[in-house]
Amino acid sequence: MQKKNQLLIVTMALIAAAILAVSPAHAVDFGISGQINRAVMYADDGEDGKWFFVDNDNSSTRFRFTGSNDFENSWKVGIVWEVEMQSNASNKVSMEENDTSDVTFDERKMEFWVGHNLGKLWMGQGDMASNGTSEVDLSGTTVAAYSGVNDVGGSFVFQKDGVSTGIKVGDSRSNFDGLSRQDRVRYDTPNFAGFYGSAGVMSKSRWDAALRYSGDFGWAKFAAAGAYADLGTSSDTQDAIISTSASMLFNMGLNLTASWAKRDQDNTDPWNLFGKVGYQFLEKHAASVQYSRTKHLSAKDDKGDSFGLAYVFSPWKSVEFYGTYYLHMLDRDAASDPDDINIFMAGGRVKF
Repeated sequence: MQKKNQLLIVTMALIAAAILAVSPAHAVDFGISGQINRAVMYADDGEDGKWFFVDNDNSSTRFRFTGSNDFENSWKVGIVWEVEMQSNASNKVSMEENDTSDVTFDERKMEFWVGHNLGKLWMGQGDMASNGTSEVDLSGTTVAAYSGVNDVGGSFVFQKDGVSTGIKVGDSRSNFDGLSRQDRVRYDTPNFAGFYGSAGVMSKSRWDAALRYSGDFGWAKFAAAGAYADLGTSSDTQDAIISTSASMLFNMGLNLTASWAKRDQDNTDPWNLFGKVGYQFLEKHAASVQYSRTKHLSAKDDKGDSFGLAYVFSPWKSVEFYGTYYLHMLDRDAASDPDDINIFMAGGRVKF
């Protein structure tokens, strides 16, 4: 059944491409793009060490169909249809699941937008206003490492003296990045001096609002975002998410990135703090070091710490080779601390 569903998605995509390719002149212009991002990964949880061949979930393999056109009276209309296609995702493999080789398809975006001088309205599955507000990053190393540390090794389980704690890396840390991609209605304001606002609404009374800024001061580039997401009736214990991040890239190549976010949750209110220092050099190279802490997520007063190193080499346009190292740690308040988890990953991303 799964293979039939996957075949159906691919067939629909090909039919859509064929139809749009021969569309009349008044239809939207059409394009195909995407990327393949594959890597080799080694993980050691203090008890076992294994090699994995993965799809890098920091920026997964995907393909998309996009189109847009200008119409009379300054109106613009466009579409986005993006599908993720992964085999052995880096956030899914574990010591128990070494080979999840079945290809999985995930609907990332399926939306249209209408734009005018007063802003842009989005309809369908796509980014909520708060999505990405914990992930502003100008370091040039996000394909290897960024604030979403669970994307590399999130399913590995912490061990203590050879016994599983039952706590995964992803259970103990999060960047609390808003409401992600959902079926929603979203509105973006026009850009005013580098600022623009967004608001979105979806099912179960969930809504969010965000403010973003990006600017070039000549001596440095700066970008920042902040958002509030109301979780509505989707949870009895969680009320809202507040997410913020900012990044500055100096002309000399030095860059600084920080993120803070929290989730209002009964009895715990977990939060995350992330910091990164990077350097871009010789036009094609970028390196960074980062550290993050999530507190109160796996249990009250537990601390999930992650240390990361990243390097990215971009020899040609749309081609990147990278390497990264993660040290995932768990400091337990109610029990002794488990073994650290070490992860190495190297691979490449090619965009088309």
